[in-house]
Amino acid sequence: MNNERRRHHLSPFAGETWSVPTDIFETERAFVVHLDLAGVEPAAIRVVVEESRLTVSGERNRSLPEQVSRVHRLEIDQGRFSKRINLPTPIAVDAVETRHRHGFLVITLPKLERRRVQITVR
Repeated sequence: MNNERRRHHLSPFAGETWSVPTDIFETERAFVVHLDLAGVEPAAIRVVVEESRLTVSGERNRSLPEQVSRVHRLEIDQGRFSKRINLPTPIAVDAVETRHRHGFLVITLPKLERRRVQITVR
């Protein structure tokens, strides 16, 4: 059985979209999102922020050594992923920061400061 057929035989969801484990925290000034993306190269990750929506997408590929004669278990998800997160307040999109460290993508999304103006009534 070739590697492609073997992978599908062992995992019925191989190659389909997978769900990225995610933690979301809120501070006074920002939201901080941690995504578990072990094995995903930073160049394969796309981050898009629009007002109060964060979308992270990309792909994790598996490469098996050529000398593998039998696979006993494939539990690590692979293929494309997409995670859309709606946040409760608008984001300062020009100030978003990302870090890819130890298999985690950390995204800091500063909250958009709302201006408050007092208007004099005449």
